[in-house]
Amino acid sequence: MKIVAVRIGDRYGPEYESYLEKRLSDYEFIWIREPFHAGVQMQWNKMWAMNLDIDEPICVIDIDIILINDYKKLFEFPVLPGQFVSIPGWWRDTEKEGYRINGGFFKYYPRDCRYIYDKFMSDIEHWQQYYIKQGITKGPINGEQYFVEDSVRERLELITVPESWVARWCATEDPLYGKDIKKWQAEISAKYKKVTSNEYLYLGGEFHPDIKMVHFTHAVNLPHTWEDYKKFTD
Repeated sequence: MKIVAVRIGDRYGPEYESYLEKRLSDYEFIWIREPFHAGVQMQWNKMWAMNLDIDEPICVIDIDIILINDYKKLFEFPVLPGQFVSIPGWWRDTEKEGYRINGGFFKYYPRDCRYIYDKFMSDIEHWQQYYIKQGITKGPINGEQYFVEDSVRERLELITVPESWVARWCATEDPLYGKDIKKWQAEISAKYKKVTSNEYLYLGGEFHPDIKMVHFTHAVNLPHTWEDYKKFTD
């Protein structure tokens, strides 16, 4: 199985590639290090994978993640033609109702998603700004996960892995609201307990054993700046 990931610019260093390739050494990586089209920005380059002419499922991941516990279950999660698998964004990146996925992990058959690629390429600038202008997300660059979710619902069966498998985490403080890290951790842990019934998210230097992927979402929230980062990457 192929894994596609984007690392454009200098926000994330080559150590992120090394970490993921080591964790996922059983799979073949395709790295996008330059925009595949002059008008495509940053994480929107993930759309390129939907144009691959291969008849097997691929995984598309963000690189601001850590993989823990039995994380390979996530990558081996079954998907059939006509289905699209994602992780659930139970922490709610938007106040807009009707959205439930997070863009940190997709698994799908590229041929099923060619129509999504074509839709995006038909008006790149429009779609890259649409979800910002609608107030669904914040700019300057964002919105690809909402574009994907809306587009998947047009033709495919959307499937999410169990909510207990994934978590959002912050390195220092909440990058959107500036909350103290301890207060933010308490709030996100309470939310995790509510949606999963698990007693904790992160306790005593360990994430709950159900968790397989931890996503450090938002541009200024860099995993390697978290004080406990090396516990999970060495």
